[in-house]
Amino acid sequence: MHAEVIAIGSELLIGQIVDTNSSFIAQCLAENGIELVRATTVGDDLHRVKAAIQEAITRSPIVITTGGLGPTEDDLTREAIAQVSQRELIFQPHLMEQIESLFKRGGFRMTDNNQKQAYIPEGAIPIENPKGTAPGFIVECSDGLTISLPGVPSEMEYLMGNAVIPYLRKRFDLKRQVIRYKVLRACGLGESAIGLQIEDLMKGQNPSVGTLASVGDIKIRIAAKADNPEEASTLIREMEQEIRNRLGILVYGVDKETLHGNIVKELERIGWTLSVVETFSGGIITQKLASTESIFFVQGLILPFADSQRRFLNLSQEEFASFSKDPRSLTDSFARKARDDFRTDLGLAMFGKIPEEQVTRAYRIETYYSLSTPTGLENQEYPLGGEPLMVRERVSVIALDLLRRYLLKKMQSA
Repeated sequence: MHAEVIAIGSELLIGQIVDTNSSFIAQCLAENGIELVRATTVGDDLHRVKAAIQEAITRSPIVITTGGLGPTEDDLTREAIAQVSQRELIFQPHLMEQIESLFKRGGFRMTDNNQKQAYIPEGAIPIENPKGTAPGFIVECSDGLTISLPGVPSEMEYLMGNAVIPYLRKRFDLKRQVIRYKVLRACGLGESAIGLQIEDLMKGQNPSVGTLASVGDIKIRIAAKADNPEEASTLIREMEQEIRNRLGILVYGVDKETLHGNIVKELERIGWTLSVVETFSGGIITQKLASTESIFFVQGLILPFADSQRRFLNLSQEEFASFSKDPRSLTDSFARKARDDFRTDLGLAMFGKIPEEQVTRAYRIETYYSLSTPTGLENQEYPLGGEPLMVRERVSVIALDLLRRYLLKKMQSA
């Protein structure tokens, strides 16, 4: 069983608001064994809305629309579905009474155009909306159905859980099959390199495996269909183990876990404190760690310019100029001094310098990383290229991954 969602509203297309309804609906459907195969966004234009609905119902037995059920001229979902299904719009007195009572309870005066919201296509199943003035409705046809819900997220979510899902479960006898998801999060290799290691697994159907990349962070989604949650969980668990066997320490977390969040948890478990000095990254590492609100992250120091870096190391201009010719040693000095000055167990530092003529365009840069530990130094270097914001984000992931790998090594040797 599969479905499509159509999010209706020009405000979605111009970036005025973000469509969260489609993802919520997808999750609700998946939990009940219905796969969302397509999500479409269309503006407030009657011909385009009709075309989107007409195309969707030829592909999918279940089509869910959100938005376009308000009282104004640009709310066109009722008209579109009525025309596509070749039905008249019929006034529903009981829906009108509910709308009027909502206005009275809120102390507001209802305007005449709100009567529009009491019209639904002839023969449609009304979905009463106690949370707002926009009732929904279901139009059943011989080859499928359309379900229209209001676009206000709180109203849509209530109706989805209390009316739509119970209806779908009964209509399609969805008591057995379920779909479960799990996301593994990895760093240290790009999406293409990780994809090569699990390429054969991505060709399977159940469970299915797919990847999604963001800067420095690869998400590996595992989806399983089964007759019950336990069976789906078993399928996911077996696939997860196979992926972990192949990727090893590249996997740093699951689902909504973050790299910096898991690092701080490990610091807390060990009882070690951390300080950070960052130059090129502009405070991104510090921001990520500070967001955890952990007392084990003691301090972050941002040194964006050569003069601030020189003062931190207590060097003269001549000494710093000479020292800067060896970026690895310079970065090691930042890490050691951070650990000593801030009296932490670990000191993490990164260094990178952009030539002035490359500040406003894509560039290549050598980046250096150092971790000062109770037993010595861990360090590495990476050549990076691209737009400044993207490279700074990548720098933060590389620095944190250096720290993560050291903590893993310590944990394994304990």
